[in-house]
Parts: sequence; C-alpha cells; structure tokens
Amino acid sequence: MSTAQPIRPRTVGKASFSFAIVASQYNATYVQGLVEQAHREINELEPGAKIKIIWVPGAFEIPVMAKLALAQKTFHAVIALGVLLQGETSHALLVAQSVTAALQDIALEFSIPVINEVLLLQNEEQARARCLEPELNRGTEAARAAVSIVRTVREITPKPA
Repeated sequence: MSTAQPIRPRTVGKASFSFAIVASQYNATYVQGLVEQAHREINELEPGAKIKIIWVPGAFEIPVMAKLALAQKTFHAVIALGVLLQGETSHALLVAQSVTAALQDIALEFSIPVINEVLLLQNEEQARARCLEPELNRGTEAARAAVSIVRTVREITPKPA
C-alpha cells in the first residue's frame, strides 16, 4: 500500500460542488477519523462545497446508499468510507471485494465518480495509521481524489448551449 498521498489539487474559483460521504458505523472510531479528515480537506479545497454525510450500519450497506444518493442527481461525487479488519475467516475479504465491485458498477452506471476508501486492513495498528494519523489519512486522500475528479469532469463535460 502506498504511503504517499495524492497532491493537493489547486483551489480554483468558486465551484458549487456537492459531495456525499457514505460512511460505515462499524469500526466507528476509525471511520470517524476518515470522515473528519475528508470533510476538512473538501472544505479546504472547495470552500462552500456542499457535503452530506450519510451513515450506514456497515461497509456492506455502503453501495446501496451510494446508489440512492446518486439517484437524487444532486451530488458530483460520492466518497465511500469504511474500515474492515481482517479476522481469522475470509469474511472481511469477501465484503471488501463485494463492496469494491458494487461501487465501481454504480460509478459506471451513473457516470459519476465514486471514491472507494473502504479499507481492508490487517490490524488496528494499520487502522490507526490510516484513519487517525494525519500523515497517511485515507480520508484526506479520498477528498483530494474526489475534488480532483469532479474538477476534471467539469472541464471535459460540454456546456449547455
């Protein structure tokens, strides 16, 4: 896993972007760290952006809520945040694979970016480093990716005549 975060996109003027953050309540301490960092970073990069945080029980419920959010046609991107800790069985891996595939399908169906930071981690030490510490925080990474891609989408999307 990379230890580098994406470069912070430059702030450009006023854009009225709207983001949905769909977050799992499971492993709440770690996910809250992701949500707080993502929220903070979006506000830094896109002051005035609308951010709706939608909590779901667990990671497996994230795709259905992401799909419902995109069906509203009010969001420029969805950020999916969750933490799965690998246990003695393959359950966490199966959930991670299902969530990843579903989120990609939803993004392609709606042609709206879905940033997947549903993390499959080996232990709580990895979770602390990626969710609670600023150096590797994947919430920051998710926000940067979301802002960057919505700006790119806006650049390549034809303007109405």
